[in-house]
Amino acid sequence: MDPVTHAVSGAVAMLAMPNRPATRWAVPLAALAAASPDIDVIFAVDPLRVLQLHRGITHSLAAMPALGLLLTLCFCPLWRAGMPGRWSFCRVWAFACAMLGLHIWLDVVTTYGTMLFLPFSHERVRLNALFIVDLLFVVPLILAIWRGRTRRVCMVAAALWLFAYPAMNIALNARHAAVTEARLLSAGRAVSHVTILPDAFAPFFWRAIFLEQAPEASSRGKEVCEQSLDMFGQPRSPEIRHPAFPDAAIDALSRQSVFCREFFAFTLLPVVSPLPPAQRPQNALPGMNYSVVYDVRFGTGLKVVRSLLQMRHDGEHPFRLMLAITPDSGEAIAPYAVRLERLYFSGSNKDSGWQIPTVPQTSSVWRRLVGLR
Repeated sequence: MDPVTHAVSGAVAMLAMPNRPATRWAVPLAALAAASPDIDVIFAVDPLRVLQLHRGITHSLAAMPALGLLLTLCFCPLWRAGMPGRWSFCRVWAFACAMLGLHIWLDVVTTYGTMLFLPFSHERVRLNALFIVDLLFVVPLILAIWRGRTRRVCMVAAALWLFAYPAMNIALNARHAAVTEARLLSAGRAVSHVTILPDAFAPFFWRAIFLEQAPEASSRGKEVCEQSLDMFGQPRSPEIRHPAFPDAAIDALSRQSVFCREFFAFTLLPVVSPLPPAQRPQNALPGMNYSVVYDVRFGTGLKVVRSLLQMRHDGEHPFRLMLAITPDSGEAIAPYAVRLERLYFSGSNKDSGWQIPTVPQTSSVWRRLVGLR
């Protein structure tokens, strides 16, 4: 979720409280607390650190009590003696933890994926309920603060909206998934990994992605199919098919490269296409298979939104892994030996440049505690 929505959610939560400290800092500090887990972007200085740290340890349930305590120590205007209506230290700590939990909730309901269970697991949790910037979600919150901040009933309603709107979309997602699976099954298609994603302006627009074996006449193996859906979960455009990145290649390359291990752990259904010559290294080696891998999860089925993404992200897909794999068999990527690699995240303007892969090593205890493998 974007930082504005996080900050607004914290302000709504404070304004909805039955009583709060009589300081002008109360609402700004609540907004800061709700946005604070995204401080991890300061340390995400390159694409690899983005994958390892963003929505990592600062978004984990295990770190919440300690981070809440740190925020409480910084928020002394809310609990210091002499402040009218001041809260106790423990109450400020509980509120700070609640704001961290609210941040985590709003991230979990998007499609990006949040590592809730660090340092015990790097599994990314995503509920696929909200687009990364959802105007239908945040605009009512802003209007509530602007027009109704002095009326507690308005702020309580806005606080309920923080949970009711995502919950409604979670239910719609489950329904659309069942409808899509039934439709594909009735057509006699053997598909797997059917996933429903919110598009811009969900709940009115959605996307379905799934894995399917390519037609027998094709040598592409499995394909990732995507299709735009309407508010009833029915197709509103033809399917778009992409060659899926082979599972065997994912396993092999993840053992050879830290970049590959982290990128494939981040992706949902990675697809592959030839890398344009202009994006290859200047001294491109002969006999290499140059490919770009990306995740269609971050696309859109709406033409207007697609045009905006292409202008902003230098292409529709903001997270890309570029690979030089040898030898070039002329067919599928085999035998999955990576020689050069490059991570390029256009949305955050992070580019690793072409590098020789680093083989994954066993991390120290301290690195594992902060989510680094």
